[in-house]
Amino acid sequence: AAHLAFALSVMTLVLTGMAVFFAETAFAKVVIAVFGSPKAAAYAHRVAATVMLGIFFVHLVFVVARIARNLGSWEWFGPVSLVPSWQDLKDAIAMFKWFFNLGPRPMFDKWTYWEKFDYWAVFWGMAIIGGSGMMLAFPAATATFLPGWLFNVATIIHGEEAILAAVFLFTVHFFNNHFRPDKFPLDTVMFTGAVPLEEFRREHALEYKRLLASGELSKHLVDVPSEPMMLGSNMLGFSLIAFGLMLLVFVMRGWIGSVTAG
Repeated sequence: AAHLAFALSVMTLVLTGMAVFFAETAFAKVVIAVFGSPKAAAYAHRVAATVMLGIFFVHLVFVVARIARNLGSWEWFGPVSLVPSWQDLKDAIAMFKWFFNLGPRPMFDKWTYWEKFDYWAVFWGMAIIGGSGMMLAFPAATATFLPGWLFNVATIIHGEEAILAAVFLFTVHFFNNHFRPDKFPLDTVMFTGAVPLEEFRREHALEYKRLLASGELSKHLVDVPSEPMMLGSNMLGFSLIAFGLMLLVFVMRGWIGSVTAG
């Protein structure tokens, strides 16, 4: 549910935000017409931002509470930690060697290096895009403490970082999670919360072996998602991917147009 709400809010932000950033494009005019007016699109943008930031802060509270409950035994750099380690760099180098047939495919633990990157990239995005967006959303409060020229800087940072985030999400993130040969055309774990055991053994071999050796693997086994759940997940997943790719075309078209015009 959190992933779905987060994805929908981000896509709404890209749709309404890029319609302003690339207002001269035909697509932007269609978007504004669908919302009814620029004011309505701006309202939708702020609502989506509130949802996105709300989910992010709820997640932070959950993480902090979980760490606090297990502070004495918490392993910051353990095998199940999301904190990047030197092993992630080694895994990335080994993976690129495998790409060029220069070595075997590395085995991963609970989190791969690209999953960790995806996770921590959100913190950067929230700080840069969210911070600049808050400045623009509350101009009176911002102007009370900061000089007026910072509004121009915030506008540029907000738009440019949003372009970077959108392109990354709809290319790299989509590829890693859906378009890789062993994932294509869709990974439904984002909605079902369950992954086939064989896929888990292949994708996270080190964790699989550790759980198998400790006898804890059975604790994590769940029933196969029902047919209605799989049908709904597939329909929703394909719809979101199609919408994301449409947004990617919109963003790239607007960006290329602005570069050539400049």
